[in-house]
Formats: sequence, structure tokens, C-alpha cells
Amino acid sequence: MTLSKIGFEFPIDASGQWEGFNDSGMEHFTGNPFQHVGREVPQNTLDAKAGNPARIRISLTKIPPSEIPDISSFSKTVDRCLDAATSEKNEKAIKFFESARGLLKKKELLVLQIADSNTTGVKGPCENGRPFFALLKATGQSQKSDTSTGSYGIGKLAPFTVSGLRTVFVSTVWKDDQDTWHHYVQGKSVLMSHYDGKKVRRGTGFWGATNGCMPITSLTDEVPGWLQRTHDGEISGYAGTTLSILGFDAVKDWQDVLTANIVMNFFGAIKRGELEVSIDGSHEINSATLEELLANPALAKVADEQEGETGHFKTIQSYLVALDGGEGVAIENTQNLNLGDCEIRIFVGDGLPKRVAFLRNGMLITEDLPGLKRFGEFKDFVAVLECTSTKGQALMRGMEPPRHDAFEPERLPPDKRAIGKAALKDLAAFVRDKLRRHAQDEVKDITNLDEMADFFADEDDEGDGKKQEENPVGKIVIRARQVKVKIRAPSYVPIPNAYADDLEDGLDNPDDEQPDGDNSGSGEGGTGIPKPNDTSGGDSTGSGGMGNSQGGSYTATPIRDVRAVPLSDKSKRRIAFTPLRNGMGRVQLQDSGADTDRPLKVVASSMGKIANGLVDSLPMTAGERIILEVELDREFVGTIKVIADAV
Repeated sequence: MTLSKIGFEFPIDASGQWEGFNDSGMEHFTGNPFQHVGREVPQNTLDAKAGNPARIRISLTKIPPSEIPDISSFSKTVDRCLDAATSEKNEKAIKFFESARGLLKKKELLVLQIADSNTTGVKGPCENGRPFFALLKATGQSQKSDTSTGSYGIGKLAPFTVSGLRTVFVSTVWKDDQDTWHHYVQGKSVLMSHYDGKKVRRGTGFWGATNGCMPITSLTDEVPGWLQRTHDGEISGYAGTTLSILGFDAVKDWQDVLTANIVMNFFGAIKRGELEVSIDGSHEINSATLEELLANPALAKVADEQEGETGHFKTIQSYLVALDGGEGVAIENTQNLNLGDCEIRIFVGDGLPKRVAFLRNGMLITEDLPGLKRFGEFKDFVAVLECTSTKGQALMRGMEPPRHDAFEPERLPPDKRAIGKAALKDLAAFVRDKLRRHAQDEVKDITNLDEMADFFADEDDEGDGKKQEENPVGKIVIRARQVKVKIRAPSYVPIPNAYADDLEDGLDNPDDEQPDGDNSGSGEGGTGIPKPNDTSGGDSTGSGGMGNSQGGSYTATPIRDVRAVPLSDKSKRRIAFTPLRNGMGRVQLQDSGADTDRPLKVVASSMGKIANGLVDSLPMTAGERIILEVELDREFVGTIKVIADAV
């Protein structure tokens, strides 16, 4: 192929349109660019892998700006874009192009290179319908299989978000059907529309053959060494792709940020030996180092600093245990009508976050599957869910948004939306069925309620002259069963010493900050109060409380089987509960009102001592029932909430 000219070309726009600085595709990834680079780039590598493992090498190099091919033309384009941004008074664009112009005047320019191997490369030629064209030229197009991790063709823009010049060069080696090897190089810049004299040029431009904006398809002198996949002229066997990101924004700890995001998103593929990543001078990511990386506090720190990722690194460790499938992990399979083979791995253990991770092709898609967000009736667990059949992966992929972090049936063609909804419903039913088998929380068949004995006559009692009611069974027991209650997020007001004086005056402080936790139970009906934002229902058990009052001597004490039985005197109640920890405790009572839980002042109690309206100095033994009668400072007929702390 004869090339008339090689350089940067921003095509003339004769349509009268204008491409602003805020590119709609890039906006998907600008919020946390390193997070998205760590997700989108390995995704493309896995989609092109030729065998296991696909490998990625990430390295940072420096070049003088003069080594950017056709730097003179590119610099003029940056200046024209700055003029356009100034005329628009676009402050964001002005700052970017001023910074870009400064980068081009420095002695050295940072270039982040991401090179993969054991992949097919990006196959050409550069024609519509081929992968190379889809990567460099097409908008919103992806030439990938129905089961690949990517699908929208938008993720290719993620690397541009960490470029101070919004410019990326692609170098790839690939082999055609006749076993002929090819080496393609092309650069792409995503800037903004600008004037060249009276002509308007488009904001997206390319480096390569200016005639038609085509790639360089041979190793010519115009291709500098840092853009070549091989330096000895031999391309056979060098299949793969290298991304060269110009003007890399090397933020502090960028290696840790990339490593953490790659591990969090691709722990499945890494564990199974499908992906290995090497970051020069930093971390080696592979199946042998995965557990060590997950235990690295520096990586956990940068992961926690990302929006919405607090504690997520620790959760990934639990998913890895489930994925290993060792002792204590339950593995269940099903043959779903719409999804084919599906598998779930369930790991039960104290302190686990009750989450289900859905993996596709080794990549974490979501932990918020429809119908699988609330698990109040189960023990602590984590689970890893996968559809292993081709048709299942294709259907799930079709429901994913551009960021591949959810499932939305409405994204499917109209004739498949009902199938997608049914598939998600069936998947949720399968998961819950297996959780009931392996993680069902223990429910006591019989609970003794001695505090209600006065309301039921014994068989031998003579009564008060009225006809005695007989129990044909001979005894009365109350069996536990789930009670449907209308759920609302609790909003109670604790009564530490900080405002005990207000209680003495009959006042409350509904606007005071509430401590973390919930060691409360609602007395009437014995129904537990759910944690905030948990719509799964209560279980008469709390875990949290009034906080560390009195100099930090008290800590929250979980309680269960809470009862508050009204007595004949409306100012008195019989309070009963079972503590789950030992200690010298205290109990606070609150009016569980419709808007705010308000403190109730206790003036007398059959156990403990009264202090600041609370029952104090109350001995608690884990598992042993406590029953006490209390008197309030006024008549009260509403629902009472019981909150406990202990030393």
C-alpha cells in the first residue's frame, strides 16, 4: 500500500455540527478513571485471549515530546482547541488544553503502556465489521462474541480519561486466515471541534495515513521504536496489543489503585489462571499471589477510599474462599430453562456480609442481583453465582449496561424482555432455595414465656368463681412463627448521660446524633426492629445500642425474644428479654412512635436500680431470661422498644 502522507488528521466537518469537549462516551468513566481502566482494559484482553493465561504488562516510560510522531501538527491542533474553548468560555476545556500545551513543552512526557500477550491481537483489516475498525473508528460498536465480557464498544474510551492529551496509540500484531502476520499502528485523539481558518475540523482525529485516516500497516521509519510490538523487525509470534497512553496522569499510588481494581473485578479469572498482570516496579497479579494481595493493607486502603467500595476488599477475600470450594463451602447446580447450567457456591461464617456475587467470564458483574438484596432470615454468608452455559452468558450479557455492573431486562430486544425477566426471577428463586438449605438461620420451635403466665390459668387453679376454662392438651406452649409486620427504618433517641437532664424535665432530643448499631427489640408482639434500610423484617435480636456512655464503660448488648406486657396499671409493664452476652447491664425504654422513638422515664423496677430514668445495675447472663416489672412516670399505652447495654 502506497502512503501519500503520514501524520495527524482531524477531518473537516462540512455538516455544520460541533463536537464539544464533554464526550458522551468518556463521561461513563471520568468519575473514577483508574477504577474503570482497571476494569475495561483487562476485559478487552480476556475477550481476545488465545489461551490461558492471558497476560498484561503495565509499564511507565518517558519520552521527549519530540518523539511523538507529527508533534508539530498535533501541537497546532491543541492550540486551536484552546482558542475554541476560550471562545465558548468553557472553563473545564480551557484548563485541560492549557495543561496539554504545557505537557508538550516539557522535556519529558509520561507514557503508560499496557501490553497484552497470549492474545489474538486486534484483527484487521480496518474495515467496517472488523475488530480493528470497531476499536479505532466505530462509535458504539463492538465486534465481539455473544459471551465476551464487553459488548457496547464504549469501554475502549476508558484509557483516554487518564491521558493528559486525551490521545492513545494502538499497536497490534495479528494473524489472518492465511497465516500471514500483520503489524498495525494508529493513534487516536478525542479533543473537540475547532477552526482551521474558516474550516471546522472534527474533535476526533487520527495519526496514521492521512488519506482516509488509516493505520500504518508496515514497520516504516515513521513508526518510532516505542510504538512497535517488536524491535527486531520480526513480528511472527508477537500477537497481542499495546496501548500507549500519552501524558499519563500518574497520580499518587496509581500502581496500587490499578492493582486493587484489577483484583476486585477479576479475582475469578485470576484465581482460575485465566489472567495474569504485571505492573513494573510494583505488583505481580496471578493465582499464586492473589491471596497475598487481598491481605495487603495498602491495597485495601486505596480500595476503601473509592466511592462505594468501603470494606469491599475484605468481601473479595470471602468470595475467594467460596470460589475455592473447600471445606465448609456448599456447591449447588441447576439446569435453568432460559440460562442453562448455573452454579452457586455458598460459604457460611460469622461476620460475612450476606452478599451474592455474580461472575461472568471470571469478571465480577454485580452484587445487587434483582431479588437478592435482603437476607434477614439467613445466617451470615457470601455466595458466588455463575451461569456456565453459552446461552446463559449471552442472555445475561445482553441485559448489562455499558459499565457491565447490573442486569436490566429492558435493554434486551422487545421479544426477549419477558425471557430476561423470567430468567432473573428463576435465578433469584434458585439462590434463595439453596440459601434456605445451607444458610437458614436457626429458629427455636418452642419459647417459654413465663412473663405471660398471669394471663393463662393453670389446670389446678380454682379461678374466681367463674367457670374454669380447660386446656384439653394439658399445657400451653407458644410456637415461633414468622409474623408479617410493616417495616420502617428505626429512628430512636438514645439516653446517654449527655442529655439525661433533659429526660428529668420530660424532654427528648430527636435531633441528636444516633450511635451506630441496634441492640433493641420492640416489646408488643415480640417483633424485632430491623436494621436501617433492611426491609427483610426483624427477628427480636439487636446488635448495637446506646453507645459507649459513662466514660466508655458500657458496650452494646444484643438481646432477643423481647416482650413488654401491659399490666392493669397503665403506667406499669412486665419487660422480658434474653441477653446474648454476660455483664452488668442497663435497660432503656422508648416509645416506638410513628416518627421518632422517644425515651420513656422509668421510676421503679423489680430488679436493678433506677438511674436517670433507666434500669441500671442489672445482672445479665447470656441465654438466661430476664423478667422485671417496671413503672413509668406516666400512663402509657403505646408500643415499647427495649434497648440494652452492659459493662
